[in-house]
Amino acid sequence: MDTIKKEILENYSEEVDLYELRLSIQGLEKKVTEVLTYIEKTDSKKSEEVRKKISHDSLSLIQSLLLLLN
Repeated sequence: MDTIKKEILENYSEEVDLYELRLSIQGLEKKVTEVLTYIEKTDSKKSEEVRKKISHDSLSLIQSLLLLLN
């Protein structure tokens, strides 16, 4: 069993790392979108401040990274 596990890690570790990275970035994109939506609904003044800090370019970067990983 240990030999199989070792072979899988040696042969597929890069794919596993990319998959985990892809999942993390997708989770980040989802959380950022949820936070922005929540802030827009609850506090428009704060929403503007947050929008200035988290720009459209940031979300585009997340989406581009996801495309590169696919």
